[in-house]
Amino acid sequence: MKSKKINNTYLIRLERGEKIIDTLNQFCTKQKIKCGYFFGIGALGEAEIAHYIVENRKYTSKKYKQPLEITSMTGNISAMNKEVYLHCHITLSDEKMGVIAGHLKEGTISATCEIVLVELSAAINRKYDDFIGLNLLDI
Repeated sequence: MKSKKINNTYLIRLERGEKIIDTLNQFCTKQKIKCGYFFGIGALGEAEIAHYIVENRKYTSKKYKQPLEITSMTGNISAMNKEVYLHCHITLSDEKMGVIAGHLKEGTISATCEIVLVELSAAINRKYDDFIGLNLLDI
């Protein structure tokens, strides 16, 4: 990973073999980023995408091991139990230009991933909501 800071914004380039969520988690922890948002584009060789079903309060997920373009990735940064908490959604396209989209559990870079991460000067926590079954922003 390479990064450059400009004011409260980081330009980040992930490299082949790096994992998006794991690498961003480590980066935010090291930089002490407690609140913010990010977006990016790039290419993956592997991904695990999830979809939340509210009625039974469970995620279903599917793993992909194929060339995938990141056409859009967006997420936010908060904290839970004093740890960095990333929430990321992604839209991918396959070789036939078919769309795969959902909650990004993890993705492994096949070429590169270019991310713009904006740090906000706040500290927002998450709190588990029994009714919805998710860790929601505590605002």
